[in-house]
Amino acid sequence: MQAQSVERRNLSFQNKTVPASLSEEIKEALSYFPELWKTKIDFVFRDNIKNAVMQAQPRVRTLFKKKVARTYKIKISKFLKLGDQIKPIEEVPHDILVGWLAHELGHVMDYVDRSSFQMIGFGFNYLTSRAFLKNAELEADRYAISHGCADLIIKTKKYILNHEHLPEDYKARIDDLYLSPEEVRLMEEELNTDG
Repeated sequence: MQAQSVERRNLSFQNKTVPASLSEEIKEALSYFPELWKTKIDFVFRDNIKNAVMQAQPRVRTLFKKKVARTYKIKISKFLKLGDQIKPIEEVPHDILVGWLAHELGHVMDYVDRSSFQMIGFGFNYLTSRAFLKNAELEADRYAISHGCADLIIKTKKYILNHEHLPEDYKARIDDLYLSPEEVRLMEEELNTDG
């Protein structure tokens, strides 16, 4: 863990656009994904992301460029709606934000080797097929878990599922589409056995 904190301190935001208020969380999440250090990623705040707190996508204007020249964006909700309250995303606990970001970086890992036409097919299937959507979320978690983020992913899942003020429909969606904390641990064991 000591080596990772030294790496994190030395990690620059080359090819990244990062909101200052989340720079530490983003830097920590990126430290688990050295393959993405040179990848162009814009972390951007949005007022509202339908059915999500964060969302990773390729930038459409770069989709038909060479894979190494593509830019990805990770949209981050400015606020978390908690019942009648609205909480700035920066007030979410550090590890929870890092876990959320690690999952989104898992999506970027899943995108980087796909051709432009594969990405178009991916986008279409993601929007039209619940089974495909569920598998895409599983793959993002698989990438995050294989990069050492299992504990962070579990903390984030528990935070969402156990938070009394998060909307029930959002929790039900997370419960339906994503791995449970127990399934995350099982996948971690499988990946460690295979590796």
